[in-house]
Amino acid sequence: MNFSNQDPIIKDDNINIIGILKTIWIKRITIYYTIGSFLIIGLIWAFASPVKYSASVTLLPSVENQSSMSNLGALAGMASMAGLNLGGMMGNTSGIPTEIYPEVIKSYPFLSEFLNLKFNFSEYKEPLTMQEYVNSDTIKSVGDIILAYTIRLPWTIKDNLFSSNENFGTINNDYGVLNISFEEFNALMVAQSMLQVESDIQTGLVTVRAEAKEPLLAAEFAKEAVDLLQKYIIEFKTKQVRENLDFIQKSYDEKKSDYKKLRDKFLQYKDRHRNVVSERIDIEFQQLNDEYDIAVSMYKSLAQQLEQAKISVKEETPAFSVIEPAIVPYEKSSPNRKLILVFCVLLGGMIGLGIIFGNLFLKHFIEKWKSSDELFFEK
Repeated sequence: MNFSNQDPIIKDDNINIIGILKTIWIKRITIYYTIGSFLIIGLIWAFASPVKYSASVTLLPSVENQSSMSNLGALAGMASMAGLNLGGMMGNTSGIPTEIYPEVIKSYPFLSEFLNLKFNFSEYKEPLTMQEYVNSDTIKSVGDIILAYTIRLPWTIKDNLFSSNENFGTINNDYGVLNISFEEFNALMVAQSMLQVESDIQTGLVTVRAEAKEPLLAAEFAKEAVDLLQKYIIEFKTKQVRENLDFIQKSYDEKKSDYKKLRDKFLQYKDRHRNVVSERIDIEFQQLNDEYDIAVSMYKSLAQQLEQAKISVKEETPAFSVIEPAIVPYEKSSPNRKLILVFCVLLGGMIGLGIIFGNLFLKHFIEKWKSSDELFFEK
């Protein structure tokens, strides 16, 4: 496979590096064309994509039980230097592990509640929920359209072939599973892509990041997401003690009512028979007195348990310290135009090289196949 002023690239099934370099130089116009084409696509993509801003909030959840950790002494310090959290491994945390926070923020209950929060969007006069805004914002930007029909073309074809706008939410069944509409599913995916959580195992810091088209909205999204995350973490952590508190509260209310009724009945009986002496009256009095004493004892016991349950709820409730609050960003987070252009240039260069060497190797194997056929027919 020889070209004018060019060394063979493949000779005796060996690759000639000098031949490759010369071939690239001779065919460089193909690389220029592919790089130029992808550079144009990159420029359109970079400058037509919607500008987005990112805001974040950094939290420090409640740390391990200090009394338990102090008993570990130097071992806890050595483990911390090695990046291990002995408190979390031994179950001595006053909150749930921070590694679970990303899963909480991706969960359907969290995202569904976040979508129902109202925000002030600049395009609308009245506040809208996130779900209303996402479903009303159906017009794609030029950058999204170009991206959909260039780099994301296979996924666009797949979506058009297999997606359906059927409203799954109209299906009623008792199977214990969720049926959501296509609009709600779309809103959930948008909300999930907007929110991110990063946790540092060594320091225990949790960073919640939100992205939006407006700087103020990005900060509001991050703040509301953090508030909602704290609410869910507290609910998860205190679920058992709160259920115990509710049970004791219900029992306490019932026994309190019984206690008041027996107390009134007992006192009225004493008033009616204050100066009456009778064996039958003494028996009835003793019976009422015993019932009243039992009611008083149970009422006092439940009152003590109720106070203890309230204390347990407070003890189990994790605390959060905001290290870095949500700040309205002034610089956009995306699109990263420089990165897009560099990516397009590299991609165009690789495709250009692929076209050059693909054609050369194809010609080489065709020539080899033809020569083998000629030798076969000569024999």
